[in-house]
Formats: sequence, C-alpha cells, structure tokens
Amino acid sequence: MTTAKYTRRRFLQQAGAMAAAGSILSVGFPMVNVLAQQREVRIGHIHPLTGGLALEGNEMRDAIRMAVDEVNEAGGIRSLGGARVVLLDGNSEGTPEKGASEAERLIREGCVALLGAYQSAVAYITTQVAERRRVPYVITVAVADDILERGFRYTFRVQPNARTIAQNAVTYLQELSGRSPVQRVAFMYDQSLFGTSIADHLERFCTEAGFQVVGRIPYNVAAADLSTEVNRLKGMAPDVAMFTGYFRDGVLIARTLRELQVELKAIFGVANGAFSHPDFVNQAGPASVGVMDANYYFDPRNPATQVAFAKYRERFGRSFSTHAIYAYEAARVVLDAIERAGAADPEAVRNALATTNRSEHILPQGPIQFDEQGENINARAVLLQVIDGAPRVVLPAQYAEAEPIFPITGRA
Repeated sequence: MTTAKYTRRRFLQQAGAMAAAGSILSVGFPMVNVLAQQREVRIGHIHPLTGGLALEGNEMRDAIRMAVDEVNEAGGIRSLGGARVVLLDGNSEGTPEKGASEAERLIREGCVALLGAYQSAVAYITTQVAERRRVPYVITVAVADDILERGFRYTFRVQPNARTIAQNAVTYLQELSGRSPVQRVAFMYDQSLFGTSIADHLERFCTEAGFQVVGRIPYNVAAADLSTEVNRLKGMAPDVAMFTGYFRDGVLIARTLRELQVELKAIFGVANGAFSHPDFVNQAGPASVGVMDANYYFDPRNPATQVAFAKYRERFGRSFSTHAIYAYEAARVVLDAIERAGAADPEAVRNALATTNRSEHILPQGPIQFDEQGENINARAVLLQVIDGAPRVVLPAQYAEAEPIFPITGRA
C-alpha cells in the first residue's frame, strides 16, 4: 500500500512539473517518455554506520554507493528511460530494533529494494520487515542459516551462508591435516547469532571429519580484554583453534594469543571479520603472521577485481575489504534486477531477482544464481593466509595466489 501511494505522489509531482514546462510538451514528446526521463528509482541499505561496527558499516555503504554511481554514470536504468538510482542510507546502530525501524522508514520513503545488514541478528529482523511489506531484500553480509529457512519469498543472499562457510573451512582443514596431522580443535566465537551459527556447524563437520572437538568458548565482542578466554583456550591444548568474530575483537584475539604464547599449528579464522581484512596486518603487527581465515572473498585472478579495487581506493582512500566487496556485488545484483524488471516496482524486482544468472562479478565462484530459498547456489568460501604482509588466497588451487604455510612458524 505504501508503494502505491508513493507512485501516485511521484506521478502528480512529475505531472505538475511537466505542466509548468509547457514548452517541452508543445514540441510533441509523448507524456510517457518525459515521465520516464524524469523518474528516479530508490533503493535503501541498512548497516551499522555508528557504534562499534561503524568501520565495516561505512565501508559497505561506500561500496554500494560505488555500484549505484557506476549505473548512474552509464546513463541510469535504461529500461526505465535512463532513470537515476537514488541510494537512501539506513543506520542500524548495530541493533535489530533500530534496523527494523530503519527498514520501515526506507520502505515508506519509496525504496523498491533493500540491502543489509552485516550482523545476522539485524538481518534476521530487517528481512522479516521486508517480507511483511513485500519488498525484496538482498543480503550484503549475514551468514546465519535461519535467516533464509523461514520460507521467505523476498530475501536473497549472495554470500555463502554459515553452513557453507563452515563446511568449506573443515574441508580446507582436512587438506592441511594431510601435511601435518591435526587431531584436537577448539572454537572461540562471538556469542551472537552469527558466531553461534558458525560454531554449531563447525562442531558437527569437525566431528564428522574425525577431529576431536576439545572445547567451545563464546565471548562478547565488546569486551576490552579477552585474556581469560584465551587462557582457557590455551588450557585445552588444541592443535588448531578456530575463531569467528568481527574486526576489533579479532585483532585483540590475535595479539592476546601472541602475548600468552599459545602454541598452535594454525590460528584459523572462520568468517572472521579481522583475519582477512586488509588492515589486519597493520593493526595486529607480528601477531598477524601466518593467520588463516576461511571466508567469503573475491577472485584475485579476475582482471576485473583489480579494476574495482583501484576504483574503490581512488574514491574512498582505503582498501576494498571483503565485506565491502560483497556489498558491492549485492548492490550490482539489485541494480541488474531493476534493469531486467523494467519497472520501479518491488514485486517486479523480486521476480527478476529470482531469475538472476549473473556471471559479471568478481567473486570466487560460477554465476550468481538463487535457489528457491534465495541462497546463491554457487557461493563458496576460500582459505586465506597472511603471507608476506597481506592476506592471500591459498585454497582452493584454482583461485590460489600462494601455497599454504602449515604448520605456522616464525610467530615468536
């Protein structure tokens, strides 16, 4: 209902503008063409633009802006007569409640599609709002499986979900174990829906693969000190420890592992917001050496990747982070769907999203295609490792930039 009111209002505004511009109509341009040329299409995004996750949220907002600007600079939405895309910001402030109110506001303001939300708990609620209001929602980053296990028709996810990331991670750990045997594993993870989802899958897949799970340690990402948790981990004496969390706490964990001299064959992130971030080496220093991360990532061998990286750095003055890359590609999926829909209508955009078959991307996978649940059927995680001062893809071989170093050495 809100969308219909918005459309009528825009129509009246545009018609009034045309009436004032009588000279335009007098030369015989059809009314529909003038309307098409004046139209704009609104999309919205919801991310933590303030608070503890503002770094990541603003990186993702900028990536979406870049995708929108690319379309506008190329002439807008061609199927809508060159309609300009307008991006509206939504700030979740890191909470589901604020995210939900922002989703409602963006829909009231006429957005035909939403993107978000970096945190699984926020995505869980904001996709629920979008489903109720019948507005398509493309997840930028949020891995929890149950977001898309509710039978929703309007939610789509480009990145791999928690199950896929965990399964890929354990597959890579098995391959590393062939080089130097791994028996005991432990998990340390953010206690939110995000971290718990990953840890639950890791426990299952590790057990099925024959690894002994010696412990699970949840923690609060806002904690100023994690030495107690890291000391607990040390006491478990795992061969490999697997870590799921965000940037600030990931840096803190890496430093604490080094300070407490925790001996491990691998510090192994799983969807870790720090370990594959381009600024991790600068923030963690020597504690970053050899750190691994099984994560959603980009294809380093694709020439288009370097073009996108250069464009992002030139415009925003920083490196293109992994979560920003997925925000960029999610936005491009939305924009492609609007173009194919040929209508600034949420239902038409939703139907176009459901038939997406997009090969023009910089992700380490085949075409972006969605199954009936809205999951990207070709999504996958790669394994990264900090080598020579930067995170580099080491598995699978088809995307690898370097050979994995395992077990890790030279961290003392």
